Amino acid sequence: MKRLTILTALATMIFAGCNNVREKVLPQVSGKAGEVVIVIEDQVWKSTTDTIINILKADVPGLPQEEPMFDVVRIPNSAFTEIFQRHRNIISCRIAADSTAGIKVAHDLWSTPQIVIQIVAPSAQAFEQLFSDNRDKIVGLLLKAEQDRIIKNYSTFPERQVMDKLAKATGVTMTIPKGYTFDMDTTCILNGDTCHFVWISHETPEISQGLFVYYYDYTDSLMFTYDRLLAMRNQMCKAYVGGPSDGSYMTTDMHEGITTFSSYNFHGRYTAELRGLWRTEGDFMGGPFVSITQYDEKHGRIVTVDGYVYAGKKDKRNYMRQVEAIMSTLSFIE
Repeated sequence: MKRLTILTALATMIFAGCNNVREKVLPQVSGKAGEVVIVIEDQVWKSTTDTIINILKADVPGLPQEEPMFDVVRIPNSAFTEIFQRHRNIISCRIAADSTAGIKVAHDLWSTPQIVIQIVAPSAQAFEQLFSDNRDKIVGLLLKAEQDRIIKNYSTFPERQVMDKLAKATGVTMTIPKGYTFDMDTTCILNGDTCHFVWISHETPEISQGLFVYYYDYTDSLMFTYDRLLAMRNQMCKAYVGGPSDGSYMTTDMHEGITTFSSYNFHGRYTAELRGLWRTEGDFMGGPFVSITQYDEKHGRIVTVDGYVYAGKKDKRNYMRQVEAIMSTLSFIE
């Protein structure tokens, strides 16, 4: 009996070891950020192209120029060889008359960190309907996979000094990657209220990515309205975010309909979001921004994290996703 127990334990260890080896030998994913490989046969692709493209290549909201949600690479099953199997985002489509329509999600089948969305349907028409009905789910899964990769990378190479300064100054934590600097930390009085404003950024000769974190006392729920949040953003930016020219400063592009408002539950807290374009009053710079605002009940305050990108004529989708990935790690120090 004792010998059997030892053998069982050894078998368990070997099995676990094989799993670990498999995890280690999986290659890293290939493909560019925001790219999706869709594996689908010619006839099905021809009859469903418009639906698929309208969903996967819909414009990213809140950018100054048109950019697709994803860059789509379409191949037939016969071309789905190892080079494509290693791709970061895969949608695999199979039409079989005797099948039941459904969607399955798998991770790290051929590489890591990988997502594979498997869609099965009895006909091209059923496939198109299934894809359309689940558009939000499919897009959400792909966006989440993209964001998780960014966060994993940032967690591996964090800028600890900036993170420590941010936590000490604001009482919030975020995963800040290498390359960011701690640019400003100030207490201010706006409209008779005491506020605190912190600015961190990542600067290159052509690109600027940054985040503002500011907080102030909570008084009532009206502080979460579109008008109040927008007014506070503009006041903070005018006071502390100077532009390249004397007297210039960041503000919000106020053309009708550009700045959108939404609310949702994020990390268990009610969250108000503004998304739109910023511009420089007195100069010519501009770009996209997104801000999220939450109520820190323990400390009786409103906390806003505002992320922005400046990239000139370059595409901005992936730069904004990097900033939003940082914002998604927001938590309050208890």
